[in-house]
Amino acid sequence: MPNQTNSLRLGSGPLLALGSAFLFGASTPIAKMLLGVTDPLPLAGLLYLGSGIGLALAMVAGRSLGVVRPEAPLRARDLPWLGAIVLFGGILGPALLMSGLTLTPASSGALLLNTEGLATMAIAWLVFRENVDLRVFLGAMAILAGAVLLSWPEAGNTGPPQLNWGSVLIVLACIMWGIDNNLTRKLMRPTRCRSP
Repeated sequence: MPNQTNSLRLGSGPLLALGSAFLFGASTPIAKMLLGVTDPLPLAGLLYLGSGIGLALAMVAGRSLGVVRPEAPLRARDLPWLGAIVLFGGILGPALLMSGLTLTPASSGALLLNTEGLATMAIAWLVFRENVDLRVFLGAMAILAGAVLLSWPEAGNTGPPQLNWGSVLIVLACIMWGIDNNLTRKLMRPTRCRSP
């Protein structure tokens, strides 16, 4: 049975990655359409509520199939980290994203979400002193160049260049998620992980 579970896990990995990428890419245009019928803050809350419900259903299904390992319980000393993770990743990030999408085309917004990886890497490098080699640094600079190009004023503008505030809000959302990603590592200590 363990070999069957491991082969199921390995075989479904690429499909899960492709499905995740598809859903991630589709989420921004769908959110932009929904912004036409609701305000940014309630929509951010509803999207995260739906995400939580979907994740809970996936956990229940995974446990019933025996493919999800039990997690180590949260302790009292984990609660400040969890609170900060919820604040940055569950409240500020989604609110900034939805507010930014009201001012930015969905296509630009979806592409700007790549700056989350850049923010996560920069915070890990500058704050937590993680190693960044030349290849990773060059990749980060390519993401930064793309973000700058997406935020650049439109070509037909005859006045002085103006900052695209929607893009700024989306990049700020990605910085919030970068903080969230780095804070999450405080809950992922090696002592909390269980062997298979």
